[in-house]
Formats: sequence, structure tokens, C-alpha cells
Amino acid sequence: MEQNDRSSKMLIINEYPYFSALDEENHELLVENMYCRSYKKGQVLFDAGDRRDRIFFLNKGLVRIERLDDSASYNFLEIISEKKLFPLLGMFESEKYYFSAVAATDIEVCYIPSSIFEKVLQMDIRQMQLFTVDLTILLEKQLRRIQYCITSKAKQRVKNTLSILVEDLGRWEDDKLVIPYPILINDISKYSGTTRETVGQTIRELVKKRKITYEYKQFVFLDKDYFTLGK
Repeated sequence: MEQNDRSSKMLIINEYPYFSALDEENHELLVENMYCRSYKKGQVLFDAGDRRDRIFFLNKGLVRIERLDDSASYNFLEIISEKKLFPLLGMFESEKYYFSAVAATDIEVCYIPSSIFEKVLQMDIRQMQLFTVDLTILLEKQLRRIQYCITSKAKQRVKNTLSILVEDLGRWEDDKLVIPYPILINDISKYSGTTRETVGQTIRELVKKRKITYEYKQFVFLDKDYFTLGK
């Protein structure tokens, strides 16, 4: 995707409710400084420690936020879904990215220089309020993950991870609640902090109980109430 002409960029900005309150001056500033491109699955958008010079807007696909721990194995932190802004952490104060961002599927993104985006926020109180709301939602999601995914019971962590993912990514399609993206066993393993074997066994048990189906890397949730957090 090379949608770097003016009309395409205006259309993309108008698709984001996040920019619905922009005045004409700031709207033009974003259009003039926006660049769009595609990445293949597995490509890295940025690494932890890179200069924090871009803010991204995800138009299509999924992005995985990761960090490398002391054991040199990746810890899975977050999935960014379509029509989301990232990274939120570090705005105004950090010169480097805290985490790495990797295309979890083929993706289409646009980006704006961090300095320009921060200028827009500072000039427009409504946009600053929307950013603050998004940051609060992100923090609440991380607290929810800590609350439900640190239990000592590995199978419960897997179930809770599925609950979080369906809350974040689930869509109704033909009366079925699905995650319309490929989710790998390895992704669930990293997110829940357990082994691939435990994840595979737990998923097979859930399929047998008719709580989910899992085919071609896609989850369909047959019992939505079962995956309500806290149950």
C-alpha cells in the first residue's frame, strides 16, 4: 500500500474517530506529514531502544508489542488491532521506544513524526483529552491482564488469556463470535506465560467441551458467558 496522495490520506484520517475534533489547521498539518505503507507478517516496525520518532495508526491487520527479557526470550505484551494508535507510552517524555512492534499479520499502517503529533495534541485540548482516554484504557487493560493472568494455574491462565483476546478482538459474524485474525498457539503461550503443550492441551479440552472451535488458526467462541472474566 502506497496511499501517500492527499485524497487517500484525508480519507484515512477521516476514518479515525480519534481525529473527529481536529480543526482545519491541525487537520492539514497531519495530512502534510502523514506517510503510509505496508508490512509483511513478521516485519519489525521498530525495536526497543530505537529513536521514538514516529506515531503509528493501524489501518489493517494486527501488530504485536513485545519486549526482550533478561533470558533473551520474547515476552508477549499486547496486541494492537485495527484503527488503533500506537505506541502511547512515552509521549512527550521519552526519546526511545520502550518496546518492539512486529507485524502479527500482513498490515497497513500510516505514521506521523512524533514531534508533529505531539504538537497537535498540545494545540488541541480535545485531542489531548482523547489521547488521555486511550492511555487510560491501555493501562486498564494491562491491570486486567495482571489480575487474571498471574494465577498459578496454567490452564486458568490460558482460559483467561482467551477471554481477554475475545474481549479485545472478537467480532460477531453470522451469529458467531469469532476472532477474525490468525492466532497461533505460540501467541497464547507467550501471552499466558505457559508452555505450548499446556496451551494445546487446554484448547483441545475446550473444543471437546464445545466452548470453542479452533481451525485454521481461527477461534470461534461457542459459549460467550464461559469466557467472561471472573467466572
